[in-house]
Amino acid sequence: MTRGAPGDTGLSRWQRLSPWAIGLTLVTTTGALVRQHLPLLLAAGAGLAVSERFGLREALLGGGLLVLVALLLSLLYYRRFRFRFDADVLVIQKGLFVHREFKVAARHVQQTSVQQPAWMRPLGVVQWEVETLAGEAASIALPGIRREQAEALEAHLRGAAPAADAPDAGPPRDAATERFAITPGALVLHGLTSRSLVVIAALLSPLVRPLERWLHDRLPHLDLWAWLPASPSLAVGLGLVAAVAVLTLLAVLAAWWRFHGFVLHDDGDRQVQVSGLLHRRSQTLTLRRLQVVEWVQTGLGRALGRGYLVCHQFGATGGGEVAEARRFLVPGLTPGRADALVLPLWPGRCAPPSVMAPLQRVSRLYRRVLFLRLLLAMLAGLGVLAWGLGDAAVELPAWSLGPAVLGLVALAAAVAELRWRSLGWSRQGDWLQVRRGLWGRRTCLFPAEHLVSLQVRQSWLQRRRGVVTLQLHLASGRQSLPFVEEDAALALANRLLASVEGAPGS
Repeated sequence: MTRGAPGDTGLSRWQRLSPWAIGLTLVTTTGALVRQHLPLLLAAGAGLAVSERFGLREALLGGGLLVLVALLLSLLYYRRFRFRFDADVLVIQKGLFVHREFKVAARHVQQTSVQQPAWMRPLGVVQWEVETLAGEAASIALPGIRREQAEALEAHLRGAAPAADAPDAGPPRDAATERFAITPGALVLHGLTSRSLVVIAALLSPLVRPLERWLHDRLPHLDLWAWLPASPSLAVGLGLVAAVAVLTLLAVLAAWWRFHGFVLHDDGDRQVQVSGLLHRRSQTLTLRRLQVVEWVQTGLGRALGRGYLVCHQFGATGGGEVAEARRFLVPGLTPGRADALVLPLWPGRCAPPSVMAPLQRVSRLYRRVLFLRLLLAMLAGLGVLAWGLGDAAVELPAWSLGPAVLGLVALAAAVAELRWRSLGWSRQGDWLQVRRGLWGRRTCLFPAEHLVSLQVRQSWLQRRRGVVTLQLHLASGRQSLPFVEEDAALALANRLLASVEGAPGS
């Protein structure tokens, strides 16, 4: 066992998890297995329920045996799990049947996370997770350590990280300065304007058929005609309004659960956020690893003037609400407040442009191409629908085909216009902005030197019209600019490549 130097925090010696980690590992592993194999467990339970060989006593004995085996495995996992610091390298040894050792250098750490559910607070333990340059795939977690140990790990990683990798940050700033604290009204607006409404609707969609069957069986036996409206269309409208109200309430409750008490602190070369109603979570963002800042507004968010910031780092590919939940996200912002928060994220650089700055649109040919693609797809869908209806489609009046086709043409033209207007780009100094979306908007802002690679593509149609498609590859994903004028695109590509080649350390 290595002895630490006098005055150190003891992290140079081998450390173990808290004894409570045995129970935490058992609960979390059991929950993960149940979620992954829920259909198999339900099928096994149904089989045992109808079987004559197994009764309540056999089920209790089998369950007790499984719990005992899981407890013994958790105890073995706890005994083999240990960690320590070797200079600026975090060494973690773990394994149940196969012994594994992980080493993480402090200079490769880009984000840390501390989570403490409500049931872990009385125990005084947290789950500490570190994310490296490889992204979420190479994240390492310490399940169940004392909060004092987590704070010591954070301090050691911060002190061991080299400051030479970061750009000149100018004069030192006050540590742990509060930059933003969300208000209850902003939290409610974030729940209304985020994509949680769509995600919750998708999660609850499997319950529609069981609910329909329950209503079909129970509704005839209930005396509801006394208060239901006489008009069927009004009744359907009220039902839709009630469903939207329930989904909206669930989205607001989800925002309160995730971001209640959200506070963003400026801690020198790091940004630290703390949030959560019962499940408290603390995230640390290392500014020298920041690649892209994305300003996100949904359709309703644009109408209400609200959005949120997503900070992308190395390996932060993918999208969606679930992926964004793991990233460094700042909710409930107005555009002006977002501009004020983006400014200190890249210390030592010139001021970035506003997230709402007007952008340059791509060629109008893109709108025409989108219109033709959408129209052909809609007409094909109409043909498939008519073929599926069979004789019912033949019985429709002949004049009904004209209005249907005209409606599809108008719909395709409107969607193509919105898609074309939402797509734009701009280069101001060392900064590049790319915006995309349909009803909502996502605006990516990043320094030009953060570009990893660039591709210029040109189809036969684009060659005839003098336009190209730019593929911008970043550490956080890919951004596409279709149908950009050839001269402007090549000039932009040359300037971007010059910025990358002239970047420090390139």
